[in-house]
Amino acid sequence: MFLEKRLFALWIIFAAAGFACNSNKSVNINKTNIYDKIVFEDDFISAELDKSIWSVSNQGLNWNNEDQAYTPANVSVENGKLVLTAKKELWKGLSLRVDDPGRIVSAEYTSGEVNSKLSWKYGRFESKIKIPSTKGVLSAFWMTPADGTWPPEIDITEILGHDPLTAYFTNHYGTQSSHKMNNGKFNSAVDLSKDFHIYSVEWDNDSIRWFIDGVLYFSSVKGVPSKPFIMRLSLPVGPDWEGNPDQSSVFPQRMEIDWVRVYQ
Repeated sequence: MFLEKRLFALWIIFAAAGFACNSNKSVNINKTNIYDKIVFEDDFISAELDKSIWSVSNQGLNWNNEDQAYTPANVSVENGKLVLTAKKELWKGLSLRVDDPGRIVSAEYTSGEVNSKLSWKYGRFESKIKIPSTKGVLSAFWMTPADGTWPPEIDITEILGHDPLTAYFTNHYGTQSSHKMNNGKFNSAVDLSKDFHIYSVEWDNDSIRWFIDGVLYFSSVKGVPSKPFIMRLSLPVGPDWEGNPDQSSVFPQRMEIDWVRVYQ
């Protein structure tokens, strides 16, 4: 996704720089599907989320000027799917953010986020996801270091709620004071919110490669990370990049995850 410590100014730089859009034919990385052994899989067939492998965010104050509080009540398992639900509802409670845990905050929305307790260095990371579509939400499948540092960060996919035809891919690297990004996008001919799609990234010691439904769309060889990462699934409301909901926005909205897999 977007990392919590990222500031709005960085997104302005992001937008000003523009996105590189690579078709499958133009990608110069020939290594694809090099990982074929499943080392982690969750099909969400149990009645409840497996808390031994997933942590559920419970945080009233977030970064990127987001409007929501993340609560466990907005994370559920339904009919073999992990569901993150964004709702328009008043919430008041403790921040619980690590850098400001005791402050009382209020939010006009609630939503859900889960993070893997397991971490991996290199592999193929993918999930079958149906994203929502309304102004003011952002669907994110992303990865950050297990040690809590930032950057680096790998955004496997980010899709803005007002534009479900475009998926964005980003590799964040450098330092907090000298943050750099290499990014691309896929312009779909169909609305990605209408069905499930498989979003994947392959990551090894010298490159990162992004796929949708098995098709390679973007690659990065700059600032490739070399530390274990966790996986994250988030549905924030009103982050700087997407902007706040407006009169056209409809709630609740659901991000549905059919499965998550890691190959090495």
